[in-house]
Order: sequence, then structure tokens, then C-alpha cells
Amino acid sequence: MSYQPKKKSSTLNLAPMIDIVFLLLIFFLVSSTLQGEEALYNITVPDSSIGKTKNVEMVNIFLDQNNKIYYNQKEYSRQDIDNLITDLNAEKNNKIKIYADKESNFEAVVFLIEKFKNKNFQNISFALREEN
Repeated sequence: MSYQPKKKSSTLNLAPMIDIVFLLLIFFLVSSTLQGEEALYNITVPDSSIGKTKNVEMVNIFLDQNNKIYYNQKEYSRQDIDNLITDLNAEKNNKIKIYADKESNFEAVVFLIEKFKNKNFQNISFALREEN
């Protein structure tokens, strides 16, 4: 009986590599969508060690570092704030959440609060990033 070595297959099994590529693709897609609207407007929310996150239906208003106001991917100036308030009144939701950048002026934040309070928006909150 003579010994005959097994012939090695010269084909490359690509199935494990394709699995890894798809897993990486899914990971990057999911992690990029988790940033939300804050990344769209380039807003850096301040950190806080207090407060809790509540999942409540709110209207999100964004104030960037140049004190520009955004709502539903539309830019509003201080002169157009009344147009913003009429848009918000059409939604029948009086819960406002302000995403103000760390670098935005305090005066701009107070301006937004006063305008919303004068138009009977009673539930106004601010977005903060929880410290890890």
C-alpha cells in the first residue's frame, strides 16, 4: 500500500470574508444614524452630570454656534421667529426642546425662551449630553 497525499484545493473560500464585510457595513450604518439631528446642524450640546432623559414627543429647535435658529431643516433669523412660532402652532405641540450649542450666546437662548413664553409655550427644556 503506497501512501498518496491529499490534493489541496486551490480555491479560496470567500464566505467568511463576505460575512465580515457585511457586519462592518451594518455597524457603520447604524453608528452613523445614531448621531441624529445634532450632527446635521453641527451642534455640540453641553455635558451634564444631573438630569434624566425622558422619551416624550417634543419639538426640537436648534441654535448653532453662530446663533442661527433651525427647525425642520429650515433656517430662521430673529426677524423670522414669528414664522417659526406659527409653524409650531400648526403642529399643536407646545413642548419645546432647545438644542443650543456650547458656543452660542446666552442672549440668543434667552431671546428664544422669551419668544416661546410670550406665545404660551409652557413646556420648554434644554438638551444636555449625559457624562459617562
